[in-house]
Order: sequence, then structure tokens, then C-alpha cells
Amino acid sequence: MKKWIYFFSIPLLALGMTACSNDPSVDNHPKEQVVPPPNENATTNDDLINKEDSGNKSDDGNVADMNAKKLMDNFPYRKFDLEIVYAPDMEYDFEYEEKNAEQGQYRAELNDSVHDKKLKGVEAFQTLYTLMQDVRIDENTTKEDAIQQIFDAFQLDTNYTKFELDYTMKNGKEIEFEDVK
Repeated sequence: MKKWIYFFSIPLLALGMTACSNDPSVDNHPKEQVVPPPNENATTNDDLINKEDSGNKSDDGNVADMNAKKLMDNFPYRKFDLEIVYAPDMEYDFEYEEKNAEQGQYRAELNDSVHDKKLKGVEAFQTLYTLMQDVRIDENTTKEDAIQQIFDAFQLDTNYTKFELDYTMKNGKEIEFEDVK
């Protein structure tokens, strides 16, 4: 009888000791993995990109971004200011102004209380650039056509109380549209 106890107790004891091991190579608790501490002196490519040259040198919407220079060259406006008022506390306001295209300097800002969105700098310019891809507004565009193109491209509600669009083309021609309901 004692032989049977020894026969079963030795494997159970070995199994129990393995289960209670402090050896990090044994995965007792998969959520509590032992991970070596990071090397504080190491520099990854992500650190270099994010900290040193993210392209977003934004200061209150003002940006110096050489990556945007090509986009700015393709953008037909030096200045683009759109304000659509829906109610006293509901408006869509998008502002873009080219400061120095050769150095990729511009100011861009979106204040959208309709969708509760605020963007500045690179994010605002990229959003405007993307939205304006299918818009063909120039110095010959009528007010009605400009308003319709903006609402189609920006996918905004046409039940506004005030619509204002001021833009300056690359050739220096300034155009202003205003509509009040």
C-alpha cells in the first residue's frame, strides 16, 4: 500500500513544483509575461520620425511642412475661408492660407461645431485637400454653383442661415460669395 502512495505522490509532487515555478520560461500566467525592460539608450526609426521630422511643425494652425509643398503646388488656392452658420452656436468654419509655398508654410484650421470636430495644421490641410479634390471653383464660378459644389463635397446640410466663402486663386484673383437665408 505504501508503494502505491509513493508511486503516485512523486509524480504529483513534481507536477506541483513545476506549476509553482518562478522560472520566467514557464508560462504559468499568460497575462503576466516577463518582458525585459526597454533599453533607454536605444533609438528606433519610429522615434526618429515622430520626434524629429513628423512634418507637423504646427503652432496654432501655422505649419512649416515640406511634405505638403507638393500638395500646395496642386491646390489652386492661396487662401480659402469657408464659414457656414446653422444656428447661433452651430457653425462650420474652415480656414486655409498659404504663407510660403516654397517652404511649405501655411495656416489651416477647422472648427466644426456641427460634428464636434476641431483640426489645426497638417490634419486640417489634409482634410481640406481631400474634400476639395472634386471641387472646381475658380474665378468664373457662379455663386449658386460654388455653394452647391461646397455642400456636395463637404457633405453638409443645406439648411444654413449664413454662407460665406472667400478664396484667393494662385493668380491673385480674390472671390467672395455670401448668402443669407
